[in-house]
Amino acid sequence: MRRLPQNHRTMPAHISTQQANIDFFKMTTSQTFTYKVAGVSFCVCFEDCPDGRSMLPSYEPFIVEQTDAPCISTITFAKDAVDINAEGKEIGQFDNAGSNHAVYLLPDGGYKMVIYNYDNEPAVAFISNANFSSVKASLFGNKINRRFGLNNTIMIAYAFSGAYSNILLIHASVTMKDGKGYLFLGKSGTGKSTHSQLWLKHIPETELLNDDNPAIRLINDEVIVYGTPWSGKTPCYKNKQVPIGAFVKLKQYPDNIIRREPPLKAFATLLTSTSSMLWDKPLYDKICNTISAIAMRCPLYHLKCRPDEEAARLSFSNITK
Repeated sequence: MRRLPQNHRTMPAHISTQQANIDFFKMTTSQTFTYKVAGVSFCVCFEDCPDGRSMLPSYEPFIVEQTDAPCISTITFAKDAVDINAEGKEIGQFDNAGSNHAVYLLPDGGYKMVIYNYDNEPAVAFISNANFSSVKASLFGNKINRRFGLNNTIMIAYAFSGAYSNILLIHASVTMKDGKGYLFLGKSGTGKSTHSQLWLKHIPETELLNDDNPAIRLINDEVIVYGTPWSGKTPCYKNKQVPIGAFVKLKQYPDNIIRREPPLKAFATLLTSTSSMLWDKPLYDKICNTISAIAMRCPLYHLKCRPDEEAARLSFSNITK
């Protein structure tokens, strides 16, 4: 964990000051959009943010007409609704691929989070209830900064509210082949995207589903992987789903070697790849229970490999048996 500089605790004056020339109509505009990912809906409400939907192009394949089905989370973005000052008990400051998140536990059991961009500038502050079904947020800075805060807030709210519906956001690259999904896991820089690309190049009729943050869901006894609006640097936002064929943990190695792991090791690998909050025991227990059930149902392989055609063919021939 890296502690943020103290001067990031107070919002700069040029961010907190409202523009005097904003007309009344824009100040009172409210738009709500409903999206469905992994079979559940979430609502995004923009107050005083008429360009909100345009900042979410990757979400367009997942937009739906509003229905009577309840949303697992409603995320409202409103100007000056939440500031970046510390509030409640600070329980964590951590880096998320270079993006900083400061987390505070509120007296009512909810959370306040402040997300900074890669330059340590505040992008968004939000307050949620305990299960992330209700989130209120304020965006800061220019449009690029606000888009960054907007996307991260929605992804976090979805990940943690979805956990109560047996849904997990997992850091993986996913290919589809013959009606099944194959998820490549590993630390950043391990070669997940590279291995997917090797499949696409050398395994006929292979399709990329998602390249960074797919959703997986346990429904009855079946584990499904879904495309999401969150695919890292690769623009792959597909509203598709397939049953999971296997997970593959990757490690760079001079030779190509693959073996199947027992469920206990599969559990540990999946846990380290899944979005979670250690300090929230009910949420963490729910995530662990879902992962345990998935590890008992889906095989996980450990592939030590080079980034070459032989590695792709070796993994394909073993995990698709």
